[in-house]
Amino acid sequence: MILQQDMLGGSSLSLPIDGLPYQAQQIITITAKALDCPKEYVVAAAMQAVAQAAGDRFCWDNGVFQDYPQFYSAIVGNSTDNKTAAISKMMKPIEEADSISYEQWLSATAGKTKEEKSRIPYRFHLLNDYTLEAYQDALKFNPDGVTAACDEILSFFGNMNRYRTSGADEKFFLTCFGSYSPFKKARVGNIDYIPHPIVRIIGGIQPDILAESFHQSPMLADGMLPRFLWYLKPDDFRLDESGAKTDTAYTDALWRNLIFRIVEKKEKVKVVFDKQSDTLYTSYKLQHKKAKNAQSLYGYEAAVCGKLEVYAVIWAMTTAILRYAELGDTEDVLCITEAEMKYTLRCMEYFRATAMKVYDTITTDSIRISKKDWIRVGYQNGFFGNQSLMAELVGWDQSYVNKIVKGER
Repeated sequence: MILQQDMLGGSSLSLPIDGLPYQAQQIITITAKALDCPKEYVVAAAMQAVAQAAGDRFCWDNGVFQDYPQFYSAIVGNSTDNKTAAISKMMKPIEEADSISYEQWLSATAGKTKEEKSRIPYRFHLLNDYTLEAYQDALKFNPDGVTAACDEILSFFGNMNRYRTSGADEKFFLTCFGSYSPFKKARVGNIDYIPHPIVRIIGGIQPDILAESFHQSPMLADGMLPRFLWYLKPDDFRLDESGAKTDTAYTDALWRNLIFRIVEKKEKVKVVFDKQSDTLYTSYKLQHKKAKNAQSLYGYEAAVCGKLEVYAVIWAMTTAILRYAELGDTEDVLCITEAEMKYTLRCMEYFRATAMKVYDTITTDSIRISKKDWIRVGYQNGFFGNQSLMAELVGWDQSYVNKIVKGER
């Protein structure tokens, strides 16, 4: 048995950042260099942070559909690729905003009874651990929406329907993508009502775990996996061997300022297309319709394209919000420009390609073996007697490999 080193092989893909505002490009580039991780991981977390900071105060509405900044994001990479570090770094200002909000809540509830405290909502942005019911409760009091940030996004999928077999958990997250109508759930003696649910999700997953966990998964067909934007490490990515350290103090402060400008914006902002961006977006959707009519797209790819039509609006909007923050704008109308839409559609091609790479990985019928099993089998059968070499091949610490060999892991 052979360990497939690049479970997501093929031509290298790279997510462009040249269409983002200058400060954002600078922040992403320096942060990725400091973390020694692909810029794609930093972009994923950065766009998620901007979306959460924007909440429900930035809205695109064409009279038929409306969209708020909302992402379901999955970062694919090995355990040593600093996926979690990228999320933590870019979400730090959001965490700080939550800490400030919590201190304000403590002050507002000082001396209050338990019943009085329950009527004073604690507004926050980020949850790291939760049940569906707790997440729904958080959404009731947070019209800005709440980001579920998971170190390993498999925990998000793994907890789904954990306590029931009706699929209610998955249905909730399916429904809440691109739909902001009130969510109502009736149970005996209780009715839950979320007036304005905006759900956001981000987390990482390892390529081999992705392949093992979703092989022939119904989530391919029911629309859950096509709802995610997949961020991959480019095949040509190489770690920096110079040993030089990168100082992020300046860009961290810059990033905090940008995020807090968005968080502190209390007035509603209407997001619109200019004439040229509207023409580009209409043409983009028309291409998908022609492909569907010609039956040149199969089910999963058609579902991905349908979701990317929504994400094209959201990505362009989030890019424009970054520009809005960088310029310190105060207008109540934000216009998405032709340049921002051109950039967005290039990004959508990246996400279409990564979604198909993920699909190929999940649906392949080749025999799979986890890294842990490969280490055990390889060592027991004498294929590898050198644990340091095995550790290097799988990208893990030698001490961890030693524990696997001994059966301690």
